[in-house]
Amino acid sequence: MNRFKFNKKLVCFSAFFVCLLCCNSSIAQTKLDNMVSSITEYNSRHLEEKVYLHTDRSYYLCGEILWFKAYVEDAKNNEPLSVSKVVYVELLNSSHDPVLQAKIAVQNGNGSGSFSLPVSLASGNYELRAYTNWMKNDSAFHFFRKVITIVNTTQNLDPSLVTNVTKYDAQFFPEGGNLVSGLKSLVAFKINDNSGNGVAAQGVIVDQSNDTVTHFETTHFGMGNFYFTPENGKHYSAIISLKDGTGFRKGLPDAYDKGYVMHLDDEGNTIKILITSSGQPSSDLYVIAETNRSIDFSRALKLDNGNAFFAISKNELKDGVAEITLFNENRQPVCERLYFKRPKTELLINAKADKQTYSKRNLVNIDLSTSDQSGKVLPGNLSASVFRLDDLYQPQQGNIFTYLWLSSDLKGFIQDPDYYFKNVNAATSEALDNLLLTQGWRTFDWNQISDQSSSFTYVPENQGHLITGKVTNEETGQPAPNVLVYLSIPGRRVQLYGDVSNAEGLVHFDMHDFYGANQIVLQTNSTKDSIYHLQIFTPFSDQFADAAIPHLTVAENDRGSLETGNLHMEIANAYHENDLQKLMPLNIDTLPFYQHPYKTYLLDNYTRFTTMEEVMREYVLEVNVSKKEKHYHFSTFNAPGYALLNMQPSQRMFDKDPLILLDGVPIFDVDNIVAYDPLKVQKLEIVASKYIWGPIVANGIVSYTTYKGDLPGYSLNPHDVILDYDGLQKQRIFYSPDYSTQKALQSRLPDFRDVLYWSPDVNTDAKGKGQISFYTGDVPGKYLVELQGISRNGDAGSNSFILNVEK
Repeated sequence: MNRFKFNKKLVCFSAFFVCLLCCNSSIAQTKLDNMVSSITEYNSRHLEEKVYLHTDRSYYLCGEILWFKAYVEDAKNNEPLSVSKVVYVELLNSSHDPVLQAKIAVQNGNGSGSFSLPVSLASGNYELRAYTNWMKNDSAFHFFRKVITIVNTTQNLDPSLVTNVTKYDAQFFPEGGNLVSGLKSLVAFKINDNSGNGVAAQGVIVDQSNDTVTHFETTHFGMGNFYFTPENGKHYSAIISLKDGTGFRKGLPDAYDKGYVMHLDDEGNTIKILITSSGQPSSDLYVIAETNRSIDFSRALKLDNGNAFFAISKNELKDGVAEITLFNENRQPVCERLYFKRPKTELLINAKADKQTYSKRNLVNIDLSTSDQSGKVLPGNLSASVFRLDDLYQPQQGNIFTYLWLSSDLKGFIQDPDYYFKNVNAATSEALDNLLLTQGWRTFDWNQISDQSSSFTYVPENQGHLITGKVTNEETGQPAPNVLVYLSIPGRRVQLYGDVSNAEGLVHFDMHDFYGANQIVLQTNSTKDSIYHLQIFTPFSDQFADAAIPHLTVAENDRGSLETGNLHMEIANAYHENDLQKLMPLNIDTLPFYQHPYKTYLLDNYTRFTTMEEVMREYVLEVNVSKKEKHYHFSTFNAPGYALLNMQPSQRMFDKDPLILLDGVPIFDVDNIVAYDPLKVQKLEIVASKYIWGPIVANGIVSYTTYKGDLPGYSLNPHDVILDYDGLQKQRIFYSPDYSTQKALQSRLPDFRDVLYWSPDVNTDAKGKGQISFYTGDVPGKYLVELQGISRNGDAGSNSFILNVEK
């Protein structure tokens, strides 16, 4: 009987224990589900864009033109994205100061532009970067970045570029993020010179007593890894020996007394991950794997004697870089590891020239075809460059395929990204894993995810360029809400925008067909508002990635190539300057914002009176001029009112002043326009009806246009803000001479072009077929044909081959 009671108690206790475990497991799963839901919700609101620039080359001389094409893609699937209509492109020097900037118009995920490199630039390596306004909500780490070399042959080279002293640096990256005392860790390392290239080296890890702990050696691109277990209270350093006989010492990150270590093993079709811990409670852990902001895998874990283990089938992961993050019970990220799943799809670009060798001024025809790897036709949107190879040639740092799949998700500049895709074997896989370990640690920001109420600072420019400004009270310095602000662009094409400031005093102007160098005028109604300070923000980001721009070294044997390149550049600029600076005509709407006026007066067709009052009273029938309390007022006819027979006569004219414009700029005081010299005005347009333009409500419009559209002789209010402001870049036409006639073929004008062809808009048709054609110049040599592009479904690819031009 007692035995029965004992067993009954044991059964009850066991049942309670199982229920407790199930309850805890259920709580952990619920918390994980909430985390997954929060991340999914955030990702659904946070569309991620990727921008890639294909440049015609990577090495330039001052006086040459840098050509580029911008591809804007959806990070989720690499498909061309039509959300942002503007890409910002900058050229930064080694101090991250912008030396050239441009706003590039984008349609259907594509845009193109160019930089004419001025002779004021110093020789050196520069960072070319590109991003959209929406991308500014994330770290500058997500911007496109590429190293461009520029040499100024009109100046003496800085001696440091020629007699450069090579410097070396080493960095150590514990797998998962941190070293923990007493826990075995894999540590990856990278040893670079000051040009950013990896160097071969070997070394030893020593403690503070200089006792050797382990040895290590680089494998590829200066990278490698080793295992070691740090001891509590000890500090470790690496003594590094280089192949040239020199060496240096570099400290390792200090180990934490307690924490977590994550280790990943790639075992064929499965990824196995081991979590070890020290000084941590046996609490719940959570693992989430994401690829391009899409969750692939999630699991709740429990430490068992300080360890936890799980496996991920590769079939659960999408192609590309997967970010595997370990969270503790407080949802704090404590470890992170990247894994790369090779993409299965690629755009194959086949190109075949009609000859192998060409003479000078010969026609070159290159047939193109695009397909996927199975041979299925894929129409592609491509960009193409053909340029001369010489001793200065620097291979492109990857291509659109390697960037979208790999480089865009890693930090810093990557040496030869194409290496990781060419030959898939054990060596490249090991090198790829070392790359992920050394350039992949991100630090997951859970606070940003969990705060679903937060709004984004920067909005997508889905119509055109967005100009942002701020209104503050001059007396208090505080933001001024609910203030109507006018932005105008002085000129013969009447362009006016308005916005009401929000609670933070911010105003946004969505510009339409806004191209080239302009002046903009920012105003409030000066007859009512004189206490406001107006400012305009630059649309270019003031955030920069922490990657240093590699140092440039110019070898002595580059002198001949530099002299030749300089000669070609000077001849091109001397003989073809006008051809090199031609711009594409703009296909934009030139009508004023109010479209078609009710009446237009060309003042030269009338008697030219010497006062504006006479002009308005004598033959502008739609405007009534009056004077009250020593101030002039205009009243425009309400033309639609005349069609309403039951409207009272008093309702057939507006009782308030109309919107008055001079070359598109609002004039709020009628006295000022009455005092203006009418002989400077060529045209007067009347809108004889109420006109609503966004927040601007006008009781008719009276618009004066001068001969040149430059406000001659008119002084704006001191509170008005006048700024020089560049709109979207006008596209330059690539100069490519036509030698199809005998006269052109025999022309004595020299053709020393080093870039024979550039086109940002090469398309293959529904059958995957296309062609590019151009003429060779007068310079013999080897020319590299580079093609890059993407299909509508996001398959990216590239191809290159060499053409020979004989003497």
